[in-house]
Amino acid sequence: MTSIKVMVVDDHEIFRTALVNIIGLEEDMEVVGEAGDGLEALALLETVAPDIALVDVTMPRMGGAELVRQMESRGIGLPVVALTAMEDERSVLELSRAGVRGYILKTSGFDDLVKAIRSVFHGGDYVDPKVASKLLSGFSKHRDKGDVFDRLSDRELEVLFWLSQGLNGQDIAERLFLSDKTVKNHISHILSKLEVSDRTQAVSLAWRSGLAAKSPEEFRR
Repeated sequence: MTSIKVMVVDDHEIFRTALVNIIGLEEDMEVVGEAGDGLEALALLETVAPDIALVDVTMPRMGGAELVRQMESRGIGLPVVALTAMEDERSVLELSRAGVRGYILKTSGFDDLVKAIRSVFHGGDYVDPKVASKLLSGFSKHRDKGDVFDRLSDRELEVLFWLSQGLNGQDIAERLFLSDKTVKNHISHILSKLEVSDRTQAVSLAWRSGLAAKSPEEFRR
């Protein structure tokens, strides 16, 4: 089994150690490095090559949003799952605009944490439902959720549902017996109709509205 190499970045040593120990119990995961802030993480990336980073949003010296910007400027295309507290709204929005596709609350359960890591590692998205409203607070063009989703076709609703469950485009294509190109076109139409700029915001809207908690069969009107 291929092991997912994880870097853990959090300034609280006890919490970070707990994360390292818990992730290490998973057969398909291993922690290859840990850092106490963004500066340490950047230095660590010169010697280790993780597949994914689990990053605290709020840290001294350099927080999660600045770390993501620094990695982008240095050409480090490392997927990130952001660890956040509910009061971190500004940093969460900054991370969303930077392209982070995984958000997990520090109060969430371990099962949610490993699900987020696996989902983002495999090219999907994971947004804790409680974080969804924070992500969308800066993109509040939507007057009525029902009206927003009425803009989507049945197939687009299905695609959005599976996006909200953490599937990537290829997974959705196989599940719905569609080509990769068709799924990409559906996702493009979804973003345009919902007036959001990326998949994370679309997934957040799906969770916030309750659409992500439905059964896909309900979308066939």
